[in-house]
Formats: sequence, structure tokens, C-alpha cells
Amino acid sequence: MASVNPLSRELVFKIVYYGPGLGGKTTTLEYLHATAKPEYRGKLVSLATPVDRTLYFDFLPVRLPQLRGMNVRLQLFTVPGQVYFNATRKLVLTGADGIVFVSDSQAVRADANMESMENLRENLAEQGRALEHIPLIFQHNKHDLPDLLPLSELDAMLNPSRVFSLATSAKTGLGLYEGLEEISAAVLRAFESRLPDAMGSGLGGFDAIEGGLATALRDASPPPSAPLDAVISRLAPPSKPWSTMPPDSTIGDPSEGVAAPGAAASPGVEIGPRSAGVRDPTSRGLPSSLRLAARRLAASADAPATARADGPSAATRHLAQPGLSFVALWPTAEREAIAEIEAAIAAERYAVALERCDALVAGIFDKAAELAGSSDKARDPATVPALLGLDGRRYLGFRAAVRRARAGGEITERDALKAFVFVIETRLAESGI
Repeated sequence: MASVNPLSRELVFKIVYYGPGLGGKTTTLEYLHATAKPEYRGKLVSLATPVDRTLYFDFLPVRLPQLRGMNVRLQLFTVPGQVYFNATRKLVLTGADGIVFVSDSQAVRADANMESMENLRENLAEQGRALEHIPLIFQHNKHDLPDLLPLSELDAMLNPSRVFSLATSAKTGLGLYEGLEEISAAVLRAFESRLPDAMGSGLGGFDAIEGGLATALRDASPPPSAPLDAVISRLAPPSKPWSTMPPDSTIGDPSEGVAAPGAAASPGVEIGPRSAGVRDPTSRGLPSSLRLAARRLAASADAPATARADGPSAATRHLAQPGLSFVALWPTAEREAIAEIEAAIAAERYAVALERCDALVAGIFDKAAELAGSSDKARDPATVPALLGLDGRRYLGFRAAVRRARAGGEITERDALKAFVFVIETRLAESGI
């Protein structure tokens, strides 16, 4: 639901673009990001498979012109179209203030549209919500292609309530800003309808903006071919459907290093064996003075755990040596915590190291949530790792290790090292935004 920060006079609305796979949801956000004025758009975060299909979600923050002194921010999300990512759909849909249903207007895609609409109703029902009570518009997309169903027929199939609908083309931009203006006005009206009568006439809508919201947001200059502030991660798809963390999972890839059939290698993605799922930290801008230590730590995370009867193993002894610490990656105020983690690993106090790692990651996620536009902390905490470009499966494995440590379960050297690598990658991701 909408969040309000009375101190900063800011409203934040969450709008979800829903619809069948390959219907144009991601392309819609990419077009809006490429053509919106820089002062109104934020970073576009897109997590996709090597064949350009959304794996987790896309996220685009948009700041609207002020309304009666109030700042209004939109958080635009898309959901994955593939059926076996329905758990992610539910997560992204949680707390939505408005929904844009992006249908595929091609005649051969009629059944896919109907299935997606039914899935939307089912997912909302599980959250105790009804589609009729949520601001909704329809974008009947792909009107740059032939063999399309008429708008009247699409509305008859999908839009029995006859809410606002329009023809769009995510490729050419036809109708996209008009749709964004309409859903923004709808969520604003729904928010004002819940205000007490003593609040007066509310914010007044976008009529006062010269030329309307679409004109105010659109950049008249030609869009660049690839905006510099787009963050697009290409991830190898899982070898089998997954929605929750298996009981015996670790921070590594649940597919145990086996690439999905036909998956091509892409920048920043390892297709070969990677039991710990650790990328080379030097690829994330690590200072040259720390590269050797980074490689050693990454290698130690992939090395099998060995029995120790007389002190730390060779994999962890370097952490206690002068000059090979990772504290330089952190602000001064947080360096003591990193030193404590390194000391705990060297002293084989692995559960303590896990607890310290968890506290650092939680702090970084809180900061990332604020940058993403939430005024109170992320309403969907599980989405923050993806906003930072982190592997969601690795994060789930990290959480599983932390829960095991808190419950008094066995924590090995390998667990502690992999958790520390995840903390380092999280810090590097934070420093890049």
C-alpha cells in the first residue's frame, strides 16, 4: 500500500505491470526509462535470462512533478511471465497500489492473456484482495504488429468492468505515457478516497501540470541507444523450477553448477562448476592492493572443508595475517565489524561470524531500500538483493545459514567463508549504486 512520509512530504506508490510472458512488460519499462527526463527517472534494474526473459522482475523508480507541495514517487515493477516463477509474481504483487495489465493483442495469444488474468485474480485472492477494488488499467500491446484482435474483443475477454484501456506499442512508445498517466491518476484518486474528510480536497490530480503528466515526464530529445543508468543482469535460468529454499541448500547454486540446457555464457555469469557461486571480486572493482586477498578468499570458499584438530586451516590462516584484511572496503564506522568477522573466522567462532555478517547485510539492504524510494524500509525485503544485482539464490542460502546459526546448528568453516564472500559482494554492489 502507499507509504507516506510526512516529514519529507513524500508519497510512494507501487504499480505492477502484469501480463503473459513476452507480452511487452519489460519493453514498456525500458522505453519509459529511455525516454523520460533524467530528473524524473531512476535506475532501471532488470534481471533477465540470457534470452531476454524476465527471471525475477524489473524495477524502475519514477519521480512525478510536485502536487500541492507533495513529492510523489512511483515504483514501477514487472512480474515474470513464466508460470514456474509464480512465487515471484506473488511477492512482487504484494502491496501493489495499482496494476497495469499488459495484454498481447495478437490473436494467437488470446489464451495466454486469459490464463494470465485468471492467475492475477488467484494471486490477489490469496492475499485477501479483489481485482475490482484495486486501481487497474489495460494496455493492449503490440499494435505495431499485424493479425491483432480488435480492442472491443480484447476488452470483452479481459475487461468486463470496462475500466480504462488503450492500444499500445512498447516498441514505438504508442500509448505508454498515456497509460502511465492514467494509472497514476487512478492510484492517486484511490489514495485520496481513503483520506479523512478533514484533509480537505486532497492533492487535486495532475490537471494543474501544464500539458499533463505525460508531457511533463517525456524527454523531447532523442533517447540514447543504451541509457547509462540501466542495470541489466543476465542470469542463467535455474535447471528446474524453484520457489522456496530447499532445506539442505547453501549459498551455492541449487543446480550444483550444472548449466541449464542451451544456456549461453554471458558477461558476469559463470556456467561452469561453481559450488559456492562466488564470482571473482576483482571484476566488481576491488582495489588492486586487495586483489590477491580477494582471490584467496574466493578460492577458500570453493575449497572443500577439512577436519581441523589443531587450529584454523590454511584457507583461513591468511585472514589473521597483517595486510590481508578487507576492512578497507568499508566506511570507517563499519571497519571494526569487519575486523570482528575476520577474527571470528580465524578463531573458528563461525556462528559469531555469521551473526556479524547478517548485521552488516541488513544495514546495506536498509540503505538500498531507501535509495529505491521507500520512505520506511523495503516493504518487500526479498526484492532488495535483486535491486543490488545479487543472485537471489545465493541470498536465500545466506539466510538459511544465518537461521541455522541462530538455532544453534552446526556452522562449518566453509559456511562462514561463503557468508563472508557474500557480505563482500553486497558491499561492492552497494558502492556501485
